[in-house]
Amino acid sequence: MKKLKKVAEALGLVLAAFAVAALCTWIAADDSDKAEIAQSLEGAVSEESEHEEPRGIDWDSLSQEIVAWVEVPNTSISQPVAKADKQNPNAYLYLDALGQGGYGTPYIDADCTEGSLLVPIYGHNMSDSSVFADFAKYSDEDYARNHSRIFLHTRDGGTYELSVIAVDVVDASAETACPSFDDPGAIAEWVGNSDLVLHEHYGSSKVFAFTTCSYQTVNSRTVVYAATTNE
Repeated sequence: MKKLKKVAEALGLVLAAFAVAALCTWIAADDSDKAEIAQSLEGAVSEESEHEEPRGIDWDSLSQEIVAWVEVPNTSISQPVAKADKQNPNAYLYLDALGQGGYGTPYIDADCTEGSLLVPIYGHNMSDSSVFADFAKYSDEDYARNHSRIFLHTRDGGTYELSVIAVDVVDASAETACPSFDDPGAIAEWVGNSDLVLHEHYGSSKVFAFTTCSYQTVNSRTVVYAATTNE
């Protein structure tokens, strides 16, 4: 683990979501709960379309707070993404994509806005290798390079084509993800200090930070930074 990063106070907003202990729990939902949730989502996504095209997602069957769908080719990652509410920013640690009780749904940080240049998305590392479990494998450089393409489909019909630019493993007890949502220079500097840098980032494109718990330490997170390629 690298030395802890120090962030100047003048940089302003610092992400605090890594302090949520629940994200680093090895969660094992009851098998019947998993089956029920999987069945309820079964018809939401068409398997006929290719990864590069917007998928046939039945948005009307999902909660209105589900704003996107993330998928990574050749991994188990194909998940709805919620937008957290500031009034209850950690609700989707537990709610499923239908807004009901479950083992959680990946969600965008509640403080992000449409114009944010950094968009953290948090998801559980499940014991059955589902949800965001495969993102924890990105600390291996070969795996990261071989799974560098990510697609984020939005409710309005758009698709972000993303390329993995860096991977960082942080100790959530003392480290944070990035000093700012909207300071291009600060974001570029922060991403550039990651444990693994695949491509230099200059701050001109939107960056998504896919975050899940990992087990290098008792409270580790793996953060996969992916920048847009089609903006």
